Amino acid sequence: MRTTAEECNRIGQWIGERLNLCEGPVFFLIPELGVSAIDAPGQPFHDPEADAALFAALERTLRRTDKRQLTRVPLHINDPQFAELLITNFKEALREH
Repeated sequence: MRTTAEECNRIGQWIGERLNLCEGPVFFLIPELGVSAIDAPGQPFHDPEADAALFAALERTLRRTDKRQLTRVPLHINDPQFAELLITNFKEALREH
C-alpha cells in the first residue's frame, strides 16, 4: 500500500527530527525520482505529490549545519549514479572525521 502525501509529510518530519539528534556528520541525499523500485516513473506506486510532501517536510524539519547536510539529486534511488554519489559522500565524511 502506497503512503499518502499526508503520511509522507509526517514521515519526513520524523526523519528530520531524528537526523537533528545526530552529533556526527550527516550527508542525506534525496533521490527525487523515487525511493523504491515500484515508485519510479511508470511504476504502480509512482506518486510525485507524496514524494514531494516527504522531501519538503524533511527539508523543513532538518536543521542544516556544517556537519548536517541535505542534498536533492535528480536521480532514482536505484540509479547507479545515485549509488556512486552515496559512495563519494561517504568517503568525504570518513576523510573529514
